[in-house]
Amino acid sequence: MTHIVVGTDSAETSEKICAYLQSRLDGNESISVLNSLHGGNDEEKVRDGQDALSVFEEQLGELAAVETEQNTGASDPAHDILTLADEEDADEIVIGLSQKRSPAQKVLFGSITQSVLTQTGHPVVGVPLKSD
Repeated sequence: MTHIVVGTDSAETSEKICAYLQSRLDGNESISVLNSLHGGNDEEKVRDGQDALSVFEEQLGELAAVETEQNTGASDPAHDILTLADEEDADEIVIGLSQKRSPAQKVLFGSITQSVLTQTGHPVVGVPLKSD
């Protein structure tokens, strides 16, 4: 069985990642989906995170075993994704590739994607989030 760990931050991200996963699932996968809230547990962010997680249950629940988790006390979402992938011996990590920030912002504030890519030994798939 293939085990996939997914990090998501919004329902829009979840929709795009689900579309990618639907194209390649064969019924022999388990998927752990994590919404990790950086910097607190604001009620609106918690609700948005729960909406992001429910997309996976709704769209992939019949195609694979889906487990969801929300971490409202996260200080570093990349660390949470990497920890979950290691704990569950993931075969693959799937994350969304956002293009919303400028290069200067990425240098100043860091990048979850960059951290995941540079700190893991697991294969990583980046799903583009930009609409054409």
